[in-house]
Amino acid sequence: MDLPVVYIEKEPFLNMLLSAAETHKRECFGYIFGHKPTKENNCFVVTNAAAVQLARKRKNKEIEQSRASRARMREYFSRYSTLYPMLGDFHSHPEWGDYVREMTLSDGDLEDMIKDNFLIGVVIKVVSVNKDRLLWQRATHGGLKGSLGKFKFYVTVGRAIKGRGGKLHNECLTIHAPAAIKALNRALGYGS
Repeated sequence: MDLPVVYIEKEPFLNMLLSAAETHKRECFGYIFGHKPTKENNCFVVTNAAAVQLARKRKNKEIEQSRASRARMREYFSRYSTLYPMLGDFHSHPEWGDYVREMTLSDGDLEDMIKDNFLIGVVIKVVSVNKDRLLWQRATHGGLKGSLGKFKFYVTVGRAIKGRGGKLHNECLTIHAPAAIKALNRALGYGS
C-alpha cells in the first residue's frame, strides 16, 4: 500500500506557522485534528490546529504541557471526539544561536507519539531570515518550505514506525497544502 499523504487546509497551516513565529527561540506545541485515511482516500486531512497555551517548561529544545492543561484538553478530546477528531500534534524546532535543529521527529517525539496514540506529527523548523526570501514550495522529504515575515519555515510531517527489534523510526509523509501555499505566495507578492 502506498504511503498516505497529508492534506493540510489553509487555516490550520497558517495557525501552526503563527504559533512557531510567536514563540521563536522557544518551542511551540499544539494539537492537530482532522480525518484519517480511508480505503477510498489514502490521505490524512488536517482541518484544525490548536496551540497549547499553558506550558510547564518552554525551552529552546523542549516544551512540556502543564498537567492541568493536558488533563483538561484530553477530557475535551475524548468527550467531544466528533468536534475534535485527534490526529496528532505539532511543534517547532527553532534555531538558537549556532544550534540549528533537524526538521524531523526526534526519538523523544516518536516515543511520545506512541504513548499518546498519535498518528502523525508536524515539525516546523524556524530559521531567521537574513535577506533571502523563499517562495513557498515543496521541500525535501515531501515537506514544504518558504518565508514569512522575519523567518524561513521548513514544515514536515512524520509518523512513528516500529522497525526490527521494536526500534522506532520516523517515516516522512508528503504534505499537500495548495490553498495555504497560494495564499502565502500571494501575500509575499509572488502570485495573483
